[in-house]
Amino acid sequence: MLLADFSPAYVNALAGQFGFLGAFLGAISMTLFVTLLTLAKPALTMRISIGLAGFASLAFIVTAFYSAGVFSVSHPEAPGLSQPETIVFNFASVIVSFTLGIYALLGAIGTSGWSRSKPLGIALSVMAFVAAAFVSLAIF
Repeated sequence: MLLADFSPAYVNALAGQFGFLGAFLGAISMTLFVTLLTLAKPALTMRISIGLAGFASLAFIVTAFYSAGVFSVSHPEAPGLSQPETIVFNFASVIVSFTLGIYALLGAIGTSGWSRSKPLGIALSVMAFVAAAFVSLAIF
């Protein structure tokens, strides 16, 4: 199905959910980013984890931003100022940035355990990989 097949009320509700999740997960990613940045050792895995957490927070900020755009123009009572192509582009930006943010956040969590111990690193990496597999099943 295409985005044009959905009612404006449904697109509006979906954009609202993505906006909420983007803001919420962006705050979690930023907290992880700052925590790792201040407490981390300069090991390679921690630099990777810090980079992934920072990327995730930025991706979720983009998600929230574009969700607000979709939300405002897809409301059933919104004035007809926006072109359908704009809504499709904004919604595609929401989906892409949200997906990238999820994978980056999972990667940051998966690599963060290696700074403490090998067993913790293995455990978190396996859990992050399993979570990424479930996310992939839901997306594709």
